[in-house]
Amino acid sequence: MRLLPTLVLSAVCTATLAAQRTVALTAGVVTSSALLVDGVALASLKPSIGPSIGLAVALPTGKGPYRVRFEGHYTRATLNATTDAGGTGALFTLATIDALVMAEGPLFGSLRWQFGGGAIFYRPSENQSAFGDGPVQRWLVAIGALYSHPIARGVNLFVDGRVDGHTFTTDLLVARGYAGSQGVRRGSLSIGLSRDF
Repeated sequence: MRLLPTLVLSAVCTATLAAQRTVALTAGVVTSSALLVDGVALASLKPSIGPSIGLAVALPTGKGPYRVRFEGHYTRATLNATTDAGGTGALFTLATIDALVMAEGPLFGSLRWQFGGGAIFYRPSENQSAFGDGPVQRWLVAIGALYSHPIARGVNLFVDGRVDGHTFTTDLLVARGYAGSQGVRRGSLSIGLSRDF
């Protein structure tokens, strides 16, 4: 008779622990595909691989081991212009800030899936090239996976891998005759520390 209450209590505790409130800090790198490919000028604009820092807050949904994550990341890279002839030149520094809302749930063991979206803000250090009008904001979707490992009571070390995508254009590009939008894919790999509450 003691076995059933023990199993029920164990399941409840496991679900509660899996869905605790969490605050996390991350550091990692972000790579991106080209923001613009010009078939006429035979050139492309692409950010370099850049360092990234982030802050996340995860809240339980009340539906088992599922959570909602609110995240923000800051990335700094160099925008490079590359020609088909092989020449590459650095134009200016390009910072990005993204704000995301992600659903999160268990896959197996300590691995969890993530899916969501939000906005990305491009902040160039100089208003030139495709950013002649200044900062640009676009909407994005993201998917990823997170693996965590406890290192102390309520403290976890985790690795977060993610892919996101959005379309890119600016008012300046439209004014110059670029009618379409460039599809942009980004990949990120981060390591971080999280604290459960």
